[in-house]
Amino acid sequence: MKKSVAIIGKGPSVKYSTKEFVDSFDEIAICNFPPMEKYQHFISNRATYHFLNAGDPFPYSKEFINNLGLKRVFNTSRDIVPPNKCFLPDHQVIYFEDYGAYVKQLYEKQYGFWPSTGVMAFHYFLNSPDHDTISLIGFDFFQTGKDVYYFSKEETKSSLHYLWKNGTYTEDGKMNQTSAHGGDLAKNTILSLIQQSDKNITFKGKPNS
Repeated sequence: MKKSVAIIGKGPSVKYSTKEFVDSFDEIAICNFPPMEKYQHFISNRATYHFLNAGDPFPYSKEFINNLGLKRVFNTSRDIVPPNKCFLPDHQVIYFEDYGAYVKQLYEKQYGFWPSTGVMAFHYFLNSPDHDTISLIGFDFFQTGKDVYYFSKEETKSSLHYLWKNGTYTEDGKMNQTSAHGGDLAKNTILSLIQQSDKNITFKGKPNS
């Protein structure tokens, strides 16, 4: 039997979600290291898949990683990163060290932009033979002039604070320039891929939709 999956992004529309909606899916995928503990009523407290930049020097704590229930971990960095216990749980998981390098090259060649971690997660499940229902939660595509995250700058990992310093984000957390991850191009590409998919996939939107 095929499974359903909710993919949790980091956009402000996460706050339209509910834990009950997310928990109605068989599996959950999270993208990078967004704060979860204060936001469990929106995004739950578990994850089956973790799509992450394995080169990030500030992963979740080991206790937190161990309690998520992970089964598969995908490195979305453009660099191939061997497995490292600092970002993997103590229990056995399947780890894909070169996933990001592959998908980045594919999307830059075919669609003309550098896919975000969320888009990489979408790509995986769109092409998965094991899933027939997908929900994209918090996918706001880095729209210029709009809030970037569902959480504050103070809650953002310090490895991302350079985005405020270099002017990519305004001080109050809005997108200040066209995103390297595509913006409207990424949004339109995702919509086109959904429409063109020859697989019998159901896409579920916000709760109760």
